[in-house]
Amino acid sequence: MSPEEEEKRVCDYLDGLGIKYTVHHHKAVFTVAEVEENGLIMPGLNLKNLLIRDKRDKTYYLVILEDGHRFERKAFNETAGWSAKLCFASPEQLLDKLGLTPGSVSPFGIMNDPSNEVTIVLDPVITAAPDDELLNFHPNTNTATLSLTKGDFFRFLDAQGNKYV
Repeated sequence: MSPEEEEKRVCDYLDGLGIKYTVHHHKAVFTVAEVEENGLIMPGLNLKNLLIRDKRDKTYYLVILEDGHRFERKAFNETAGWSAKLCFASPEQLLDKLGLTPGSVSPFGIMNDPSNEVTIVLDPVITAAPDDELLNFHPNTNTATLSLTKGDFFRFLDAQGNKYV
């Protein structure tokens, strides 16, 4: 599916849920540094998404962090109460589990996870934010940023059925 088709699919799905959003188109960006260099910081929480997996049992987690936060495996395990050995998913695993390529990782990728195998792990900054706080994600393509409220984002997650913590 082309990036434009993928973005349209995400927008159509959100429209079907009655979720309001704004799409900001821009040149392709692959890293937080590129977002900052190109002045693409949007109002609200600017977030990054990482697909990680447990090396032992192949459990997958989509970790959503504020752009300025680093993923700390040890802290993640302690906070979650896990003792798993974690690693980043390969590009092939990312494509297999979420239908996405590196640079376009987004929570909207769970639309490509009909068996709800991927667990969403949210940065506490997100859960502590008010329901009307804007959250910014790629719409499964890195040539746009989609902004929606935290309350509507949780409506999306609930509609998908993936577990989130």
